[in-house]
Amino acid sequence: MDPKGDTSYTDAKGRTRWRRNDEIAKKLRQLHEILVIGGYEESHATRYSRLAYTISRHPESIEELHRKGRLATVSGVGETIAEIIGEFIETGTCAKLEEFAEHTPKTVLELTALPGVGIKTAKALYDELGIDSLVSLGEALNEDRLEGFKLMTKKTQERIRQHISEDFR
Repeated sequence: MDPKGDTSYTDAKGRTRWRRNDEIAKKLRQLHEILVIGGYEESHATRYSRLAYTISRHPESIEELHRKGRLATVSGVGETIAEIIGEFIETGTCAKLEEFAEHTPKTVLELTALPGVGIKTAKALYDELGIDSLVSLGEALNEDRLEGFKLMTKKTQERIRQHISEDFR
């Protein structure tokens, strides 16, 4: 265990991984998703999902590298990204995420956790139908408002309906 509290573990392939790295990677994936759903240029937002992969597999503690001012040693991390990661470490969020969350509710990220709903489908659900959470998606399914929605087949709708009903038992 790291003296500051971050714990390491060994993954199935025998690699050392860090729990905080995984948490930071999850935050970076969320940032990517909220940016894309909120209308940020997707080609620019993609850097955050790629970086999430790098961070989650980095053999050193990202939190410790931040404390030592060495985040730039991680591939893909420049000054701006180091600031964003530092904000995640220190506050649990970042200004960029909060800025986009002012116009796109964070609950919209619940949609991307569903089977068969990727980021483009979540964006279309939000933009075209105003669906911004599991609750509003459940309501839309019950009211048959997804009839004719091109990005979601009837089979996917049924799987989602089942998934939502299991979550709210």
